[in-house]
Parts: sequence; structure tokens; C-alpha cells
Amino acid sequence: MNTPLINQLPLHWTIEQILALAPDPNTAKRGQGLANTKKWLSLESNGRAVWGKCKSSGSAHYETAIDLKGPAFKCNCPSRKFPCKHALGLLLISSSVTDDFRITDDLPEDIQTWLQKRDAKASPKNKEKTEEDIQKSNERKAKNFDKRMHLMQSGIKDLNLWIQDMIRIGLASINSSSENISTSKVNYKTESNSELWRNISMRMVDAKLSGLGRKIREMALIQDSGSQWPSQMLEELSNLFLITKGFDKIEQLPSNLQKEILSLVGVNTPKDDLLEQKGIEDIWKVVGQFEHLNIDNAVVRRTWFLGEQTQKYALILEYDYNNFGFPFHWPIGRIFKGEMIYYPSLIPLRAIIRNHEITENIIQEIEGYTDISTFLQHYKNQINQNPWIIDYPIALSEVYPIYQQKQFFIVDQQEHALPLLHKENNGWKIMALSGGQKIDIFGEWTGEKINPLGIVAQNRFIAL
Repeated sequence: MNTPLINQLPLHWTIEQILALAPDPNTAKRGQGLANTKKWLSLESNGRAVWGKCKSSGSAHYETAIDLKGPAFKCNCPSRKFPCKHALGLLLISSSVTDDFRITDDLPEDIQTWLQKRDAKASPKNKEKTEEDIQKSNERKAKNFDKRMHLMQSGIKDLNLWIQDMIRIGLASINSSSENISTSKVNYKTESNSELWRNISMRMVDAKLSGLGRKIREMALIQDSGSQWPSQMLEELSNLFLITKGFDKIEQLPSNLQKEILSLVGVNTPKDDLLEQKGIEDIWKVVGQFEHLNIDNAVVRRTWFLGEQTQKYALILEYDYNNFGFPFHWPIGRIFKGEMIYYPSLIPLRAIIRNHEITENIIQEIEGYTDISTFLQHYKNQINQNPWIIDYPIALSEVYPIYQQKQFFIVDQQEHALPLLHKENNGWKIMALSGGQKIDIFGEWTGEKINPLGIVAQNRFIAL
């Protein structure tokens, strides 16, 4: 009898750990239902990967593959869940002692191509550039950037005028198209409410200011967010105006502040440029993950890491625009070795990881603030350095969850409290898991509430 295929690799996965990869409980349950060899037409492996054909309700079948070194998943089913139920079922089968896998070196062409692409992304580029190549590349980049800067400066002037007009006529005009106020760019009498936002957003995209175009489209939704929308809108317009004023004087600003503003308007640092830099090596805990759909209907995945030695946070931000899934699954609650390379920023958080290797260890504690007032002072200092921070990592240790006045709170030993963001039944789940005892909690601080992503209760990490 063969040993479990997963156990042929350095990392051993238990059933509990595999089910923890599921995006939700229903997918986990359905994946368990497919962990039956009778539901698969074929099961094959080459030791590195496993793949198979799963029966469907019709005459067709679903082709599923797993790179066990990730794990990473591939399936042609229409599900937007990642990993899907077929991938979970196949991974569960491969973790058990079974003779049903046919061992072969003859990989299907699409799986072989998929694995080669993954290996190519993971491996450093071998080609060394000559000094002449580097100089020509830098000259070309500088020339292209000068052209883009000229276009962006024109767009910033346009946006600055638009913001001033919005403030001049008052926020009430946002809910009405009856104002007969015109500028060289905007005619509020002829533009409907949706056209008002769409047109300025499109002009920003045309001016190579995609970051501002996206932000404006998100701002258009604020007026439907409740009775407090005017104050929220004014705050967003103020932040937008601050960006335009910073861009106007960008050459006079410190280097990191220049890079921060360029990132906000939509100038991204290429990954190849980042990979040429030295990163920070550490043991990294995967303390939280959050997925949501953005304004472009793409799946955004935010995965937070905490360095064991450096106590630095790192955010890996990924986008799935075409329902292809993400290239790698970061198991929450697990621990990696690796080198984090941070994007340039006033307060570096976003990063990419290089030469990472998952360990068999799991999180048993989260090092955080025991005093909420100390965290708030720290957050205030960070905001003073970078006023455009949106979601900031927060970790609190030895705190209690409570429920008062139809709101969940986290309370420290000094009886300072912070509210939790309402998200399904997370509040009650945290209360139940704590059992009245102290917990550690990690989440994203919005400036008003905690979006909880993980807790440690009784030395056990639970993803939320």
C-alpha cells in the first residue's frame, strides 16, 4: 500500500488543516463529500502534483490539479470559490493512505505548462544585465515617465478645479442635477448624478491617474451609505484635494512622500524593480486574510503577515480580475520562512515575499498591544505621517469581547474599548470562543472600528 502522497513531501497536512483552506464552511462540507475515490474518473500523481477528473451531474467532468508544493489549485469548474470543492476533495484524498493514484511522469500538457509557469515565477531571473542595458533601460523609463508626468499634471489641474466647484456649489448638488452651474469642464445642469462621477473618473483614467479614477468611482457610492454621507463625502473630498496639492508640489517633497503620492494616483512600482532590492528575512505568521469585490468587480485578497523577530507587518495584496484564482494559497494561522520586500511608502506595509517556505508550525499567540490607548496613540502618529492610511493592522493581547447596546466591543484591562465591525456572526463567534477568558485578536482598524480577521483563544488560532 502506498503512503499518503502528501507525506512524500516535507510538509504534512492534516484533514483539519486542509479544511481550513476552504473559503467557507459550505465549500469545506462539499469538498469532504468529494473525498471519495468513487466520485473520480481518474486519479494521477507524479509526486510533485496530483490531478484527476471528477464526475459531474451530466456527461462532462471537471479536471482538477494541485501543486503540492503550494499548495496551489487549478480547476476548470465554474465556481468562483478558491479553492473549489473539487480541489479540496482531491487534496483530502491525496492526504489519505491509498493505492488509487496512478504514479506517472506523463503529465497532461496544460498541467505541465501550469507547473512550469509557477516555477518560473518562483525562480530568480538568471540573465544578468550589462551596464549598457541598464543605462538604456533607465533612459527609456525616464523618458516615458516624463511624458506621463506631463499628462498627469494636466489631469490634476482638471481635478483640482472640479473639487473646488463641488465645494462651491455645495454637497446638495450631488443629489440633484438641477443646478445651473457651469465651468470649463463641468455642466451640472446637463449632467445626471451618475454622469457627473463617471465623466470625471474617465478623465482621470485618460490622464494616467487610474488610482484617482477608481477612488472617485468609489466616492460616488457614499451618498447611498446612510444619513451621515455628507460628512463622509466632505472627508473624502478633502483627502482628494490634499493629494492634488501634494502632487502640485511633488518635486519639493521628500523622496518617500513623492513615492506615496505617486502610488495613490496610480503609478505602481514594477515587481521586477522590487525584486532587485534586498528584503527583510524573518519567520512570518499569517495572522489574517480578507477577500472582497472591488469597484471593478475583481476579487481582492488582503493577506497580513507578522514578523516573529522584527514585529513588522506585511500586506500581500492580490487581484483576480478574470476568475482565474490566485497563484498561491496562504493558509491562515500557519508560519512561513521568507524574505519580505516592501513597496516604497511613508509607512511600508504592502510587500511581496521571496524564497518563502511554509513550516509545520502554527500560530499559538499574537503579540499585540495590551493597552488600547497605546495603540490609538501609535495610530495617531502613523496618520500624522501618512494621512491616506485606510485599513491599518491592529493586534491586541489579553483582551475581552463584550456585547453592549447591540454592539460588540473589545475591552482591555484598563476598561478601554473599541467597537467591532459587524460581519455576519463574528461577534457571537468571538464571544463563544473566548469562553469569558482573555484572547489575542488581529484585524484591520478602519479608524472607527476593528474588522476582526483572527483570534487566539486557549493557545489556538482561529481564522474569522
